[in-house]
Amino acid sequence: MYVSDQAQVVSTQNYDIDPALAVAVVPNAIMAHIALTRAISMSAGESVLVHGALGGLAAAFPGIARQLGASRVVGTVRSERTGAAAASRLPYDTVVDSAQLPDVLGGEKFDVIVDPVGGLVRTHSLDLLAPSGRLLLVGNASGDRDHRIDGNRIWQGNITVAGFNAGAYIPAHPEAVQPAAEAALKAVVGGLADIEIEVLPLADAATAHEQLENHATAGRIVLAP
Repeated sequence: MYVSDQAQVVSTQNYDIDPALAVAVVPNAIMAHIALTRAISMSAGESVLVHGALGGLAAAFPGIARQLGASRVVGTVRSERTGAAAASRLPYDTVVDSAQLPDVLGGEKFDVIVDPVGGLVRTHSLDLLAPSGRLLLVGNASGDRDHRIDGNRIWQGNITVAGFNAGAYIPAHPEAVQPAAEAALKAVVGGLADIEIEVLPLADAATAHEQLENHATAGRIVLAP
């Protein structure tokens, strides 16, 4: 794992990790660890909901949450991805259809909600937070740039809303990388980020992009020389 500052480099030499898995999973697991431990300070015993549960960054959160002692981890996906979610080896207790939120969860509330989706899913998240819950914003895959959440609901519910943008956070807090990288490597070795990896030759880059655009893969694609 290489970053600009040599002091932040963590070797994979003593970890039995397939290189493709390291490339596809470890960087996102590092970001998930930093987000959960520093942006919102998740505690052991808390429940976690992850939207976009199979997404590149989102898929790293269940394993890191488990490593940090989460009592329950639930994911949400779009209707067409429920089959892939059911076959996933990621450590979710269950994965539900985001189109059926919030009713599909039967009144269950969560201490922490991770939202890389935005839009209507973000609004539903306010209904799914436990008292004094925390909503962690890590993306806007919906593309809904005009969406807003009600500040009065945040105030009245004692809700904390925190944003985590790795591109801005890590340069400002470089000391966070090394401990997060060590935790991420341990999580991957422990099977907490076990996701399907498809390795394609670099010459098939166009095919890889097509598969990603068509959501034709349930895991990750790595290009190799």
